[in-house]
Amino acid sequence: MTDRGSGEPAISGELLSASVKRVLQTRIMQGHYKPGDRIIELQVAKELGTSQSPVREALRDLAHIGIVTIHSRRGARVRRPTGQELADISLVRSEIDALAATIATPLMDESILEQLRDAYAEMQRHRADGDHVAMTQSDARFHRLIAVTSQNKAIQHVFDQLEPFARTFITLTLPRADIKSIIAEHAGILEAFEARDGALAASRARSHQLNVSALFRDHFEPGDLVRRDGEA
Repeated sequence: MTDRGSGEPAISGELLSASVKRVLQTRIMQGHYKPGDRIIELQVAKELGTSQSPVREALRDLAHIGIVTIHSRRGARVRRPTGQELADISLVRSEIDALAATIATPLMDESILEQLRDAYAEMQRHRADGDHVAMTQSDARFHRLIAVTSQNKAIQHVFDQLEPFARTFITLTLPRADIKSIIAEHAGILEAFEARDGALAASRARSHQLNVSALFRDHFEPGDLVRRDGEA
């Protein structure tokens, strides 16, 4: 399987189904597949030069995290979530991220802080370039680094279950929303870590996710994204 030259991630030495999953998720985030669109196993397998088996497994993984739905006779489709559903995920994330920040603060060293600074700088650069997919990837790296630094496996597990779903669909929200202030909130979280103030880091992490929740609730309108095959 090879890179199609359209910004999709190329195959590496990882499990083939995981590589297919990354490609499909990137396509959804880039709008190649919109909410309601079918994803046809055989077609994807031909495009990527692989068998249907890893495509089928990748679609099952995407269904497990809520990005697609699979029906026995109708195949796989990109899910059409509601703004409230996405807002609810960020509401839960607000407490998970706050707890992660509290635990991670005393464990932060300069190398971790530098990685957070790099991720934030990437977010700003990608926002300026209008590359929403890359920006959300940098955002995910920023928050996952905090979760990993907490050394709490339960936090990491919940984060890894919730983050891909929200990241996939937030790329559909960004073009119609002013996110400059939300991106800037990462600077405040970082400053709290640099000051070794766990309570402040937790408060700012919580507030950030609550603002993302409001963004989803107020701006995500999947009904505007019509199916390409014309189905209702």
